[in-house]
Amino acid sequence: MARKISKEEVVEKLKDDGDFDRLRLKIIRRLKENEELRKNMISVVKESTALKRHGAQNMKTRQLSDAIFQEVGSKMLSQLSDGLWGIIRSEDGMKNEIRETVQSVYDTLSNPGGVQVGSSTREAERNISPTLVSKGETSSCPQIEASKQKQELIQRAVEGNRGEACSSSNYIDNNNDEEDPELPPGFG
Repeated sequence: MARKISKEEVVEKLKDDGDFDRLRLKIIRRLKENEELRKNMISVVKESTALKRHGAQNMKTRQLSDAIFQEVGSKMLSQLSDGLWGIIRSEDGMKNEIRETVQSVYDTLSNPGGVQVGSSTREAERNISPTLVSKGETSSCPQIEASKQKQELIQRAVEGNRGEACSSSNYIDNNNDEEDPELPPGFG
C-alpha cells in the first residue's frame, strides 16, 4: 500500500527543488507586466490627498510615501492581490503550470525508488508544440498523434541525458479536460 503524501512534503520538495522560486518569480514578472494594474495604481497615488496637500513638496520622500500608503495602501494592496490571484487562476496565466509542477513533484514523492521526472523533461513537456506534425500529414486521431509526439519528445530527453531516467512511469495525461481536479494531489 502506498503511503499518503502530505501537503507539507509536496511544498517542501517544491522549495528544495527550486520550483517554488521559479514559479514565484514568473508570477511576479507577469504582475509587473500588467499595464492595466500599473495604470490603476498610478492613478490611485495621483488622486491621493496626501500628495495634493500643502507642503507635500517639502516633505521627505519617506514621509510622503508613508502618508500616501496610510491613505490608499489598503486599496492598492487589494488591487495587487486581485491581480495576483487573476494570474494564478487564469488558464492562460499560471494555473496549468502550477498544477503540472505540483503533479510532477507529487509523482516523484509517491514513487521515490522508481523512475523520476527530471526538470529537463518537465520543461520539454511544457514546450511541446501542437504543430509538430508536418503540414503535409493529417491524422484522423489528433490525440493519438499528440501522445506519440509527446512520447518521442520524452524519449529524446532520455537519450539526451545519456540514458539517465527523466520521465515518470505514472504518466498522467493533463490534456483530459474532464479530469480537471480543483486541488492537486496531496492538497485534498
